[in-house]
Amino acid sequence: MPGRVSSEALRDVSPMTHRRFLEGSNTPPRQGVGLQLRGIGGWRQPLIGFDIETYSPKGFPGEGQDPVVAATLALALERDVRCGLMLISLIYPPHLEERLLMSLQSLLSSIGDGCLVTYNGRRFDLGYLAHRGGIYGMDFEGVFSNYGHLDLYEALRLLGIRMPGYGQKTVERCMGIMRVVDDVSGASYHEAFQGFMRSGSLKPLFYNIEDAVGCLLILMELMRSMGNQF
Repeated sequence: MPGRVSSEALRDVSPMTHRRFLEGSNTPPRQGVGLQLRGIGGWRQPLIGFDIETYSPKGFPGEGQDPVVAATLALALERDVRCGLMLISLIYPPHLEERLLMSLQSLLSSIGDGCLVTYNGRRFDLGYLAHRGGIYGMDFEGVFSNYGHLDLYEALRLLGIRMPGYGQKTVERCMGIMRVVDDVSGASYHEAFQGFMRSGSLKPLFYNIEDAVGCLLILMELMRSMGNQF
């Protein structure tokens, strides 16, 4: 997901309908994204960093064929994560995907409001969940319709911010955001997940948590660079 972008304007930018990021605004794209970020005080709270992981040993699941095995909701109790975070994380073996998705749907429904902050979530996380949930008769599109959505990948590109690359971890490094788990990537996630299956290693869960919290940290840095004081 007027001069100060309201929560309703963000709500209209549904990733499920593939609408443009700034649909409903007459403001040019670059200026409009800036106004969205400056107007964050008017957004619905909480801000929720959101990320999912799939078990994809054969590469990117472009056909939506691989199960969702982890998900994290990072709820910022204030706009600055240093004022408090609530983390809700799920990790399940592939054959229990339905159980994971049922739990995630229940959690999102119980929170019921706020703004989802994702990194490339429009193209992947939200649409992928809608697809996988549909296999089990779940309506994630309906759940997501209750939330605003800001896709930081789109925001960075539309703002024209130059980076050596636009992968989330590259952007974080450029902003000075350091990770604890630095030896896992999307391509190697399945290997870390196998550690969870073998011995209960939490490394794949910590990686997912850092993806979700990283969305909030990137947003903080973007706002700070634009002069938005917390």
